[in-house]
Amino acid sequence: MAGKAGSGQGPNNVLDLPQDPGVRAKKRWIIGASVVAGLVVVLVLVLTYSPILAIKSITVSGNSLVSDKTVQKALEPLHGIPLSRVGTGRVMELLDGQPAVKDAIVQAEAPNTLQVQVVEFVPVAVLLEGKKRSLVGPEGQLLASLKAKDKPKLPTIRSSKVTKDPKVFSMLTKVLSELPDKLLANVDHATATSKDFVELKLNDGQLVIWGNDQDSALKTKVLEALLAAPKDKKAPIKVYDISSPQHPVAR
Repeated sequence: MAGKAGSGQGPNNVLDLPQDPGVRAKKRWIIGASVVAGLVVVLVLVLTYSPILAIKSITVSGNSLVSDKTVQKALEPLHGIPLSRVGTGRVMELLDGQPAVKDAIVQAEAPNTLQVQVVEFVPVAVLLEGKKRSLVGPEGQLLASLKAKDKPKLPTIRSSKVTKDPKVFSMLTKVLSELPDKLLANVDHATATSKDFVELKLNDGQLVIWGNDQDSALKTKVLEALLAAPKDKKAPIKVYDISSPQHPVAR
């Protein structure tokens, strides 16, 4: 009898309990996550190093001061590099020698095209150096040379001993850059006798004594108000002195 009782406790009486559903789900999640991670790694490697997505052509837009040919030549080192490895920083490094280029917007177009939209500085004046004419930017930088047929509607700055001082010249161009487009178009030429004294000659011959580059926003509002005020034809105004915008003088 004892033997029979003992035999009832043998291996055949051991029951296998079902696995916890939470454990099975966790295992499936781990396996799935591993597969996804592996695919992501493969995809990153393909995008980063595969010649399948290497740059074969570059399209350029937004440029007018610098030619397509010049931009394309500067960006030649990008050919053969995977699209994912080229960003705005790399493009701007290659365009660093182009003074007219302010920024660039870069987009990849699969499988092999890089789109580069050039953002240029806006010219504020034309610098006259003898017979040579150049467009200048808001910070006094030379942006591009002009041909004889080019006639931009911008104020002129005649080169002189004073304007050859970089501080004076950049101050002068800064003043022009802060003028609204309508007012800038009404300026025939600009001069500076020192870093604190700018004068603007308007298209109708009126002189504006601007002073330095301080309080430009206020000076602009004052000048616009003075120009819009009713005029006395018998006593035309020849000079607007807004060097002290709180106390402007018209004479």
